Amino acid sequence: MVTVALVRPWTAIGDPMTVLPAPLVGSVVGLPAGLYPALRAARIEPLEALRQ
Repeated sequence: MVTVALVRPWTAIGDPMTVLPAPLVGSVVGLPAGLYPALRAARIEPLEALRQ
């Protein structure tokens, strides 16, 4: 949409309701994706993790 607006003499108009949920969706996906490996790593002894 923005590329077309730059090429043509148009004004890009985006609906805020399509942009505002993006951080929420990113957080909902990113938090579990980061927490799961972090919690698994926290259960391993440091020396044992270095041996692997």
